Amino acid sequence: MRSSLFKKWFDSGTSPTANSEINERPLKLVSSLEVESRAEDLEAMNRRVAFLTKKNALLEKENYRLREGLTAIQKNLADSVGSNTTALAKLGEVSAAFDEILSESKVVLKGVSSLKENVDQTSAHAITIDEGSKKILKAIAGISEIAFQSKLLSFNASVEAARAGDAGRGFAVVAEEVQRLAKRTSELLAHIELQTSSFEKVSSDLQVSAGKSQHNVSQIDELIQSLDSAINVSVEKNKVSLTSISSTNDEIFMSLAKLDHVIWKVNTYLSVIESKPAFKFVDHHNCRLGKWYYEGAGKSHFSALSSYNCLEGSHAEVHNGTKVIFDYLEDVEENIDLILEGAEIMEKASDGVFSSLDEILVEKKNRVK
Repeated sequence: MRSSLFKKWFDSGTSPTANSEINERPLKLVSSLEVESRAEDLEAMNRRVAFLTKKNALLEKENYRLREGLTAIQKNLADSVGSNTTALAKLGEVSAAFDEILSESKVVLKGVSSLKENVDQTSAHAITIDEGSKKILKAIAGISEIAFQSKLLSFNASVEAARAGDAGRGFAVVAEEVQRLAKRTSELLAHIELQTSSFEKVSSDLQVSAGKSQHNVSQIDELIQSLDSAINVSVEKNKVSLTSISSTNDEIFMSLAKLDHVIWKVNTYLSVIESKPAFKFVDHHNCRLGKWYYEGAGKSHFSALSSYNCLEGSHAEVHNGTKVIFDYLEDVEENIDLILEGAEIMEKASDGVFSSLDEILVEKKNRVK
């Protein structure tokens, strides 16, 4: 209010007192100082407004970029969920295949058990045959002995007949002995006949048992072939599932890498707002993506892809742009234009990183197909 009165008096040439000549010089001095002060305040205010305008423009621009980055990440995560759903469906098919394998395995086990019983029965018959063979051999030995005795008696009878002439007594004895031997031979032959009949029955049973065994073996062979086919199908489905899961892991990591970049940029802009580093700066070799690229799964799984090499340059530029910003944090207001240049470098390179990660995924999927 006081300044306005002074200015009004100065402009009109009037004086609040009767002696205007005496008061005119002090009034002009006060008015000049007030004008200079206002001019300085206005200049400082204009600089501040310009700084805040640029700073707000930077933050506003980043908000839009942040939204775009998060949207891209959201899409990747949605794709990952879709891939996981496919993988789970494949695993469900694998589970059903293994259920079928389990069912067939039970049939195989049952067949093997039946085969074992048949084999055991066959083995028992083989033992019976072996015992019978021994009895036959023993009977044959007896017959052989009787035959020998018969021959010997026959020889003796001949000798006696030659000596006795018509006496005939010796012939009676020989006849009696031969009759007894003949009887024994008949008994042995009857025993052999009985054993032979028994062997025929055993042999018949053995053939039936062998036939059953052959049938069971054929069934088991068919089941084993079917089981082998089912296992092969399961293995193929497992491979598809593993490929799908591997692809999902790749997508999740790419999303994580993108999210890391978004957070990196947010931290960089927070550093601008706070005029000091909001996080520890590292070069592009030592961040999560750098370690993945130079020494981790990225190198082992993707280094053969042509798109893999395109990632390195953009990734390095992101860190370089942040480094430019960090170099001027001590006086953000004075260096706002240089900071904006660094932010532009960082943002442009970040877009390149996102594109390279997407290209790597697409190229790998095409190779797998």
